[in-house]
Amino acid sequence: METLSTFNIKSARRTMLRKILLSIAVTSAFAITAITGIAQDVQVPADKANFHIFILMGASNMAGTGTPVLHEYIKPDPKVLFLASGMKWTNSVVYYGAGMNPGQVFARHYAELYPDVTVGLVQCAKASMSLKEIEKGAPDSEVASNYDVTLAKIKGAMSSGTLKAILWHQGEINSSDPKYVDSLKVLVKNLRTDLKQPDLPFIVGELGRFDKSFTKFNELLSSAKTAIPLCAVASSEGLMDLGDKMNFSGCSVEVLGSRYLMEYLKLMKEKDLIATFKPTLDEITKKMLAKDAEWETIPNPAMTEGDTRPYGWDGKWMSRGSIDVIKDNVVFTSPPSSLKIESTTGPVSGSISQTLRNVAGKKIKISFKVTNSGFSSFVLSLTGMDSSMKQVFQKNLLSARRADDWTPYSIDVFVPTASVNTRLLINVSGDGRIWFDDFAIEKEAPPPGAELVANSTMTEGYDKPLEWTGIWTSEGSLKVSKDSKVFKSPPASLKIISDGGPVNGSVSQELKDVAGKKVRVKGWIKVTGLSKCSVGVGSFDSSWKMLKWGSIYYKELADGEEVDWVAFDKVVDVSPDAEKVNLSLGITGEGSAWFDDIEVGESKPAPKTPAPAK
Repeated sequence: METLSTFNIKSARRTMLRKILLSIAVTSAFAITAITGIAQDVQVPADKANFHIFILMGASNMAGTGTPVLHEYIKPDPKVLFLASGMKWTNSVVYYGAGMNPGQVFARHYAELYPDVTVGLVQCAKASMSLKEIEKGAPDSEVASNYDVTLAKIKGAMSSGTLKAILWHQGEINSSDPKYVDSLKVLVKNLRTDLKQPDLPFIVGELGRFDKSFTKFNELLSSAKTAIPLCAVASSEGLMDLGDKMNFSGCSVEVLGSRYLMEYLKLMKEKDLIATFKPTLDEITKKMLAKDAEWETIPNPAMTEGDTRPYGWDGKWMSRGSIDVIKDNVVFTSPPSSLKIESTTGPVSGSISQTLRNVAGKKIKISFKVTNSGFSSFVLSLTGMDSSMKQVFQKNLLSARRADDWTPYSIDVFVPTASVNTRLLINVSGDGRIWFDDFAIEKEAPPPGAELVANSTMTEGYDKPLEWTGIWTSEGSLKVSKDSKVFKSPPASLKIISDGGPVNGSVSQELKDVAGKKVRVKGWIKVTGLSKCSVGVGSFDSSWKMLKWGSIYYKELADGEEVDWVAFDKVVDVSPDAEKVNLSLGITGEGSAWFDDIEVGESKPAPKTPAPAK
């Protein structure tokens, strides 16, 4: 007889199962749309021993952000499968709107080393995932915990094949946590216990060395090799980012995924395969890093690279209809090919895009040639996101209807410093075909001693001034806004106001390439209601430990005292050991401060006057 207690236990289990299945459906539906497209019937080996399962866990880099996507990952590989929605296996293909991840690279080369094996990938990574979010025992909710969902997906995959390893890449959010490896050790132990796989290999990847603030974290991460049994760490040495100091480029993902495989082979003591794969890894590293170094702003500007579509044009968005993106070897302005966009099912509205690199904070000139046949309009635009993936920039560069013959265009635009992830978009509307060729992007280098702070007059931005994105408080909270009513010079100023009570905090902007230099900071400030206000330049190490503070302006105010637009102008020294430098605008108390016309330039010593001849 079933008691109330056992009924409640079974009911709770059924409820949790429903939550797990719901979560798997939601996350898998996203993954299959963004990463692998529509599920297709594939051949899964009948013998589980010949179907090797690898689990991908972590944050954005393992979820798949590597662009441009190499053509090998655009077409299906029958030896590499992906667990899609409904716990069904499908082809592992990087479709439009997604990027490469190290697991896909690992799987492709693993299948080459083990020709009798098919590889199955189980995607459990999620952008911006913190380690705490994936820990066992997370609070219950309407949707099952990430740990429970991950465990259910892995167990579902194990019904088809043999679990071989977990590939992990995460830590950007937790990079300041000194106990990260201890927490990771607990997670690995729980996974191995719950999966009944005590010897399951766990391969970790370093964060990008392109951001020096990750140096100490990577040093800490190396201890995982001894703290966690059967654990290895794949190096990120020499790898490059997309320009956002966070996500690896497609070429660097190819190297990183190959390094994951080498670390796995070493853990498994596969001496013969290590010797076989070593020359391949060396060639991949040499070729991909050289290709990465060539990508200065726009990859494949003359459309010479690519298979069926030009290399680099990986983004695609449609609000109506469907388009094909083709590498056209027949119609071009310069050989051997051009970029062709063609509507396939009648009128369309949508866009394709690609990432631009190293353009943040620079004035650029974009040149290209275009010919249009049928589309009612085409628009070329730039859009940019900051390091938190919040949009900070959008500008239409060209809106046109006609280009009956190859028409050249050249457009100048300034890209805000905060736009670390900038994309070039081609938007088309109507029913037709359009060709683009001979893209070129020139960057205008600032002269020595030029302005070092962006958006100094607060003209850019909507409700908030662009670039002034750093917010720090030790007490209370503050709000920052673009004030179009109070300013020293039109059209606006930067306003900082206490939010709901007294505050001690600041708003800041990072200064680039000023370590060891003298900088001159000029500007204007207006204050009401506060007890203190300040302007200064802070020098920090990679862990944000203060090395030096250069005070530009500081004032303590009596009750009711106001400051009505006073100027500040001072030269300060920046620490030569600084890895991060911030220009900070600080407030203390309850009130408001306005800042405007802030200029920062390198201060050069005056030339010495030669001594008069005797």
